[in-house]
Amino acid sequence: MMRRFLILAVVVLVPSIAVAQANRDAIAKQLEANERAINTAIQKGDMAGFKAIVADDGFAMDGSGLMPVSEFLKMFNEFKIQTFTIDQVKVVFLNDSAAVITYRFTGKGTMMGQPMPSPVLASTAYANRGGKWMAVFHQETVVTPPPPPAKKK
Repeated sequence: MMRRFLILAVVVLVPSIAVAQANRDAIAKQLEANERAINTAIQKGDMAGFKAIVADDGFAMDGSGLMPVSEFLKMFNEFKIQTFTIDQVKVVFLNDSAAVITYRFTGKGTMMGQPMPSPVLASTAYANRGGKWMAVFHQETVVTPPPPPAKKK
């Protein structure tokens, strides 16, 4: 009897696990596409495109501190991205309605008239809100070279 139960469990659970993984793979691809779309929206000055993916109550953090989306939108046109690439993408699911995407962003452009740092390691937390994955938090860290090795005495 136990053997039959185990076989039944495998027959039922394995396909559902495969479907769940396929769904997560599709969502991961969507989140990567979202990150590219957000940067493209900034590049093109498309505030509506940006707001379609970034939550109004979201915020970001970098070396200059925390900034709510509402403050970023006031400076939206001060960010000029000429070119960018996104690579080294990884998505981690926290549960069925929350995920974090991490990647390396390399680009050229200006922020508030100053050259933007590049490359940066970035992460964005997404929440599934009513069936739509919205960016709720974004963080960037400037890539710095490691310090030189200590001199031997």
